[in-house]
Amino acid sequence: MINKFLSKGFTLVELMIVVAIIAILSVIALPSYRIYVEKANLADASTTLINLNQKIAERKLQLFNDSFVQSDLSAIVGQQVGSGNKYTIGVICQNNTDCSTYHLYAEPKRGSNLKKSVWMGNNSGLYICDISSVSGIVDASSETNCTKQ
Repeated sequence: MINKFLSKGFTLVELMIVVAIIAILSVIALPSYRIYVEKANLADASTTLINLNQKIAERKLQLFNDSFVQSDLSAIVGQQVGSGNKYTIGVICQNNTDCSTYHLYAEPKRGSNLKKSVWMGNNSGLYICDISSVSGIVDASSETNCTKQ
């Protein structure tokens, strides 16, 4: 006798096994993916700060002996930084009268799910910090949450 109901699909057990395998793979892959995304965003923010530092140095050379103030720095940042960035980019003078020493920072925007920030002093180098707010840091080399790159 020939079976009228030939198997033309998957059984429920086979489908459940496939779903379980996909779930296990996604649990393993998702955290790694998030780490790579954050590293890529940190690299983008670091490159932006390095380029800004170079533009500021060029502007300082153009002014030569003239005073360099916070509004000059803010104007350079405003010209160079686009709105599509996942970080808030800013610059702060260390001295209110003369901006010969300053620091640049990149803090993650609210809702971006990023946890690390980038800090760069004009004389002290580039730092990646494990905190989201670094604008108030005067010297990242003394911070335990920051590592030099």
